[in-house]
Amino acid sequence: MGDADLTMGGCWIGWKPISTNVRVASSRLRCLEPLSELRSRGYSVETFNPNHVDRYAAVIYSKAYDDLSYREATGLQKRGIRVVFDLCDNHFYNPRGLSYWKQAAERLRRMMATANELVASTEALAEVMVEELSDGRHVTVIGDAVETEIRGWVAPVWQRWYHERKLSRLLEELGEDRERGIIPIVWFGHHGSPYAEGGMLDLLSIRPLLEKMNRRYPLTLTVISNSRKRYHKAIEPWSISTRYLAWHPETFFPALRAHAVAVIPISVNPFTRCKSNNRVALSLHMGLAVVADSIPSYLAFGEACYLDAWETGLETYLSNPDLRGRHVEIGRAIIAQDWTLARIADRWHDLFGRLRAQAQRYEKLL
Repeated sequence: MGDADLTMGGCWIGWKPISTNVRVASSRLRCLEPLSELRSRGYSVETFNPNHVDRYAAVIYSKAYDDLSYREATGLQKRGIRVVFDLCDNHFYNPRGLSYWKQAAERLRRMMATANELVASTEALAEVMVEELSDGRHVTVIGDAVETEIRGWVAPVWQRWYHERKLSRLLEELGEDRERGIIPIVWFGHHGSPYAEGGMLDLLSIRPLLEKMNRRYPLTLTVISNSRKRYHKAIEPWSISTRYLAWHPETFFPALRAHAVAVIPISVNPFTRCKSNNRVALSLHMGLAVVADSIPSYLAFGEACYLDAWETGLETYLSNPDLRGRHVEIGRAIIAQDWTLARIADRWHDLFGRLRAQAQRYEKLL
């Protein structure tokens, strides 16, 4: 059924992310970007609007499982509207036994039990969701598309000027390093989470190796993140040359492209095990070779990077730029096959078609 036939009442899809702020990566990847792609094709999908309920065949809640969303979802179901719940992080994992996350887990189970359809960002997360519900329901897996730009960001002029100045300085310094034969490597990501291990401090696990490699293959490490304080305390004292760049949507991509190798050490636990392949895929897409600890979602790129082979991988990439290039090309081919925004939007659209068919069958029963 084409979307020209789906623009009447009862045929639209409403999509409600946890936030509409483009600063929130999960909202961009799990809603705003695929929604924009589908709308550009003429598909009948929009960010959820409570005034448009009469037109919806289904509503998708992306990581939104608060009390208001739950009450809203149950109300929609009474009107025959299908409810989908989409999750991209393992919010059941609570190693410190924090009361907030215990309550969150209960709200999460409640929302999952209510939903007509469940979606997860990775196979590993889908397994957790199935285990937590114990009702045998299927979980559809739809991954994250590789981002090529961050749209919709409006920053003050002074802020743009500040971050562009920082980027220019970084690019200048990296250029000077390259002229002296120094290889730029990079780590990027959120500095850490209050409820699960992981983040910038994962770099500590590869500090001895990087300092050892630096004696044979001069290198520099750039950290692109959101905590200069943590960088100063944990990373800056290293014996190798390091730099910090605050993450900003207008400077992140050009900064990343200026490096040769991305390092992605991971403290593997039930939270990080469920993460998507976003950092590996983005690095390869931007032209960087990748050395990483493995989690299930990274295995799709096993032929394009080194997983769980830190010394071999780093030494090979630092000494062999041709292999770096070949692995990048392999990675880009994998992305083109499965992880572009167009491919991911196709998977969402397949789900939407099923939801609309279900809604139409429900209407016939009334």
